[in-house]
Amino acid sequence: MFNIHFNGVKKVLVAAAVTVTLGGVSSYGISAPAAVAAGVSKGAGAFIASNDTTLKAIAKNGIANSPNQAVTQQGVKLTLTDLAVDGAKIVAGIKQEGTKLTKEGAFLDSTRKMEVLIDGKYATFDIMTSQEKDSALFYLQEGKVKQVIPDSFKLTLRVYVKGVREPFEFNTQADKLSLMLDLKPGVSKKNSNFSYTVTGFQMSPLTMSLKLNFKGVHPATARSKAGSQNMLYELVDDKGNISPSLNIIDKKVLTSGSEVQHYAAFPAVPKSISIKPYTFSFNARGEFIRDSKGQAIKTYYKDLESKFTVK
Repeated sequence: MFNIHFNGVKKVLVAAAVTVTLGGVSSYGISAPAAVAAGVSKGAGAFIASNDTTLKAIAKNGIANSPNQAVTQQGVKLTLTDLAVDGAKIVAGIKQEGTKLTKEGAFLDSTRKMEVLIDGKYATFDIMTSQEKDSALFYLQEGKVKQVIPDSFKLTLRVYVKGVREPFEFNTQADKLSLMLDLKPGVSKKNSNFSYTVTGFQMSPLTMSLKLNFKGVHPATARSKAGSQNMLYELVDDKGNISPSLNIIDKKVLTSGSEVQHYAAFPAVPKSISIKPYTFSFNARGEFIRDSKGQAIKTYYKDLESKFTVK
């Protein structure tokens, strides 16, 4: 189920069971919620309960912060159980008690945007929300608006629940995870239509980022009816772990420039990383062409694949 606030920019996200808010922060103040904040006993948090293997590993290794801050109002209790931050992303895990679920099993109010403040100032992120019947994960990532995540800061999150008027407000200290890798690979590849150079790669326990310069446009695949597409890059480590790009696809096709593509971190620091460029195919309505299992079909470009060693 997708609820997408485009915010004036036509984009597509490839993911399952997430709600996407582009630039998902309002620019106005709100009254303080009539709620009670209190500490709660430490238990199984939203990271451990999720299907996100990266977040599970972070929680099991004791890397994630565990604010365990609870807010209760109108018989509904939300608890901020987990928090992980690096230079590219903020991920928060929340568990709930006492809400009335929709028939899809949702409890968050998708009509009201989550509000994010860094050191008391409103911040703008692209926000992806994945929720189960008793928990939710919020993935906050920089979008079109430049948003710097400080090394250490006070984070305020205001979350809205269906049937509850005021937001649930959480205030907690946030500190960046340390980088495990910060490389300048310098590898390049080209064919007759497209070329790219990898100028940077970073990895923390939470995310990875690939910085590239590119030029050219790859022709649309034979099955695609929507013309050329911007290139995406899949990362594969030396053990065969695959991490697809998490970037939101911009429908505006660019012919040159610099970009940063974001990924979930590998389970461990790899010895080498392979880069596999690919595009998706779309029908005449701009929808993904999918295989028999419902997965969006990718077309890989073997002549543009590259690899760099982690030293």
